[in-house]
Amino acid sequence: MAETIAESTPDGTRAAPGGNRALLGIWLPQFRLRLTTPRLELRVPDESDLRALAELVADQGIHAPGAAPFPGGWSDAQPQVVAGRVLQYLWKGLALSRPDYWNLGLAVFVDGRPVGVQGLQARSFPRLAEVATESWLARGHQGRGIGTEMRAAALHLAFAGLGARHATSAVFEDGAAALAVNKKLGYHGDGIETQLRKGEPAVLTRWRMTRAQWELSPAAEVPVTVHGLDGCRALFGARPHDTPSARQEPA
Repeated sequence: MAETIAESTPDGTRAAPGGNRALLGIWLPQFRLRLTTPRLELRVPDESDLRALAELVADQGIHAPGAAPFPGGWSDAQPQVVAGRVLQYLWKGLALSRPDYWNLGLAVFVDGRPVGVQGLQARSFPRLAEVATESWLARGHQGRGIGTEMRAAALHLAFAGLGARHATSAVFEDGAAALAVNKKLGYHGDGIETQLRKGEPAVLTRWRMTRAQWELSPAAEVPVTVHGLDGCRALFGARPHDTPSARQEPA
């Protein structure tokens, strides 16, 4: 089972991607956080990353026109409008995060180029130790296993890094790709609910994974390294002794 946590030193932080990341990290420790897998790098986007993400969404879109795969319907608009909403989501996550509610939006990169966003949210994490995930990929990067790998990275951060006890996911019943990721990584069904989607009722399926299930799942086998987590623990409401099985290594 891959459980590697690498803490960035001050020099390592200064060498991290993004020219102003070290300066931003002084006030916003999320900018020190970085996840790496065999193919991917996930990090909080800085100004240049945000611009690249917006251009990606405006150029490729997130899904076929007319589809509405996400609760709330935020992506059901012209690509240029969706690009602006992506930026709003990421800025909101930075602005509102605190230990009792945080929303971590990580830009996902392949070979240095952004391909999507992986989100990780929690409410009352110090008491509940539960996280929820949401994500999207630009259309030109779908169907290559990237969605599975980036979700595995988020689960590694949650369970091995922050000591979460549960992770949840919500997917409309016709969201074949997202459902496939949940099943492949070892989530278990956790009920359904009905929501309005484009004015019509649609079934939203709920999924859950415990820490014990994660430890035995394919998600835990994906090699993930977490850099710069120590500086973020207070923000996320986690403490070092919350993660007894996480091995820490230098960046």
